[in-house]
Amino acid sequence: MKRSLLVLFILFYFIPVARSQQDPQYSQYMFNSLVINPAYAGYKEVLNVSMLHRDQWTGLPGSPKTESLIVDGAFFNENRIGIGLSIVNDKIGLQRQSSAYLNYAYRLPMGDDESRLAFGLAFGVSQYVLNGDRSFVDNPDDPNFANGNQSRFTPDAKFGVYYSNERFFAGASVTNLLGLSIDYQKIAGSALSRQGRHYFISGGYLADLGENFKLKPSILIKDDAKSQTTIDLNTFLLIKEMVWVGASYRSGVSLWKKSNMNTDNFQQNSMVGAIEVFVARNLRFGYAFDYSLSDLSSVANGTHEISLGFSINTARRSSALLTPRYF
Repeated sequence: MKRSLLVLFILFYFIPVARSQQDPQYSQYMFNSLVINPAYAGYKEVLNVSMLHRDQWTGLPGSPKTESLIVDGAFFNENRIGIGLSIVNDKIGLQRQSSAYLNYAYRLPMGDDESRLAFGLAFGVSQYVLNGDRSFVDNPDDPNFANGNQSRFTPDAKFGVYYSNERFFAGASVTNLLGLSIDYQKIAGSALSRQGRHYFISGGYLADLGENFKLKPSILIKDDAKSQTTIDLNTFLLIKEMVWVGASYRSGVSLWKKSNMNTDNFQQNSMVGAIEVFVARNLRFGYAFDYSLSDLSSVANGTHEISLGFSINTARRSSALLTPRYF
């Protein structure tokens, strides 16, 4: 009981401010990397629609919940222009962040039909809502806590680079480029929370394992220059072009010494099991379960993430002639 109250206290009072510096967490990003890299827009060269819901640390009041809608496709000049729209709603504790971004990618052919080097930009706006009236403080006049319900709007931008061919991909991106501050009013004075930049580096490879199986190992490195670097190690198996099944290991590591490093952040080491099923040629369903390897597992029941996606072939070619996209 004491541990539950401690975690609740952290969720409701410390994370609402710190969370504005953190991008939402995803476990199925390997099936649609536009959530972390704007240069991915148009990669599949079909009109692609993806929806996702993530319920993190279930059973713990105030725990993070994330919903996203992503639409992207490739257009014009032999599919050299990728355009995407991403809408995300992220809620944790007393704070909710809703954002919408327009993503643009220019996709350069690199010597053969399947190799592409893409440069992407995204511009958007986020709304931050702090529900101070819902806080459970003994003294409602405490000057250290937010006063009432507050809403703030901030513009922002992202940049990314993405290379892919039939067997390999690599990408790098940065979010929160503008690094603007959010000014929350407290009973006495105000509290500034700056949106820190987040850096992502990803890569992966596709290997044939006989006629009906393909293996896809990949890695994602995430860093915000303030806390531990997060590394995801992923391995997925594709069975008969119909089912992806695999696992991920996520760990926070200290790769180098950082000034002003936050040493009080949660250790979010976890294991992830995930599956994506093509229930029809252009319709897919995904599910992921995260199990925390930290002390948090004693008060939370794991994380559930579900996704639904479908694609529409906007090209004049028969869909049977389209090259499969595995990344």
